Amino acid sequence: MNVTGRLKRRYLASRVAHQYPQALSKFVTVDEARLHFVIKGAGRPVVLIHGNPGSCQDWGRVYAPLASHFCGFAFDRPGHGHSDRPNHRPITVDVQAQMLHTALKELNVEQPILVGHSWGGALAVAYALEFPDDLSGAVLLAPAVYESDDGVSFLTKVPAWPVVGDLVNFLFTPLFGAWIVREDLQKAFSPDAVPKHYLRHVLSEWTRPKKVKWYSVDDALLNESLPKFTPRYSEIRVPVVIVTGDSDLIVPAKENAHRLYEALPYAELMVLEKAGHQIPFTRPDAVMDAIDRVAAQTSGGADFPVAKFGAVALP
Repeated sequence: MNVTGRLKRRYLASRVAHQYPQALSKFVTVDEARLHFVIKGAGRPVVLIHGNPGSCQDWGRVYAPLASHFCGFAFDRPGHGHSDRPNHRPITVDVQAQMLHTALKELNVEQPILVGHSWGGALAVAYALEFPDDLSGAVLLAPAVYESDDGVSFLTKVPAWPVVGDLVNFLFTPLFGAWIVREDLQKAFSPDAVPKHYLRHVLSEWTRPKKVKWYSVDDALLNESLPKFTPRYSEIRVPVVIVTGDSDLIVPAKENAHRLYEALPYAELMVLEKAGHQIPFTRPDAVMDAIDRVAAQTSGGADFPVAKFGAVALP
């Protein structure tokens, strides 16, 4: 590695750590790609997986309460945030699950609770199916786990197209990218307002043509991958808590969270009243409640429940 590379890593690490006091920003190399993650706290490992697009900064309101009881690991998925993206094969949801599994092994993280938001929820489910003995449970926040085009606009699909998509992305993202980001964020946070500091950050991050391409590719690859996973959801044998908002405009609750709840043998469904898609920002208390529920079921060698839990509506 050259000096410039080392300095860049130090700069990125100091910038992220500065935004989250006492957090450590690190990199781990998987499949020749540097994956960035933030670690904070001590205790049982909890791995946070953001949606699409997103980054470890999406968990800013969860870090502090999480770190008081657990050791939190928040990863930037491949091509997001400060993480590289391998370009020698399609980085599907199952490939990303494999990369996360390798990263956690490299970091000696054993039996984590996975917390996945939206696209990250699908990754957590894929992880549970591919590596059933290597996690203790999962929390799924507004999970996008069934094939759908809901919440995905035509303009955000175009950059994934071969050749033509690259040209359109290069020409039009600088012109219309900021407008698309604002519109999508309003839907994602509705009925809550978009935090101004978050909007400022993502406008600079989510309007870069190279990043936009990966976001679009991720959406396309997710829809292609899900049909092979959905028939297997009943195979998941770890405790799962699903959290969804009753006002989600991005990932419809009935077609995803409620449907998944019916498919899983050991699951609990928490429905948040007057809550939209961005649950990690708007309802961090509910996120912590769900993590605590899974942790309680898997502590001290406790046996898994013999029946699923009921659905719970929360104000």
